[in-house]
Amino acid sequence: MHSFSFVYHSNNVSSFAQHKNIAYRFLPPGKIAAAVDITVTTEPCVFTRLFLIFRGLTDDEVGMFAGAGEKEANAHNWREVVGWSEHSKDPEMFRVLETSVLEVS
Repeated sequence: MHSFSFVYHSNNVSSFAQHKNIAYRFLPPGKIAAAVDITVTTEPCVFTRLFLIFRGLTDDEVGMFAGAGEKEANAHNWREVVGWSEHSKDPEMFRVLETSVLEVS
């Protein structure tokens, strides 16, 4: 079985281009499971959820996030945060990738 399914829940990705600066965070799947419930009934299956929240920052606000850039991001293992595993690359598995992007203000 060579299957891949993609579930997309937002049109906010294009909003990135509207901002010179953004602050963002990936939410762990457990934080969104109660709000967005999806069940996959095929086995074997790898289900990966990427839920990103972000907001645009003015040049004045960027200073509040000093030190919260690439170095901080590299200190966290994003794969652990979102529950990604090597099985997500296995073409023998039925794979589902759900992405959600939410702009907050």
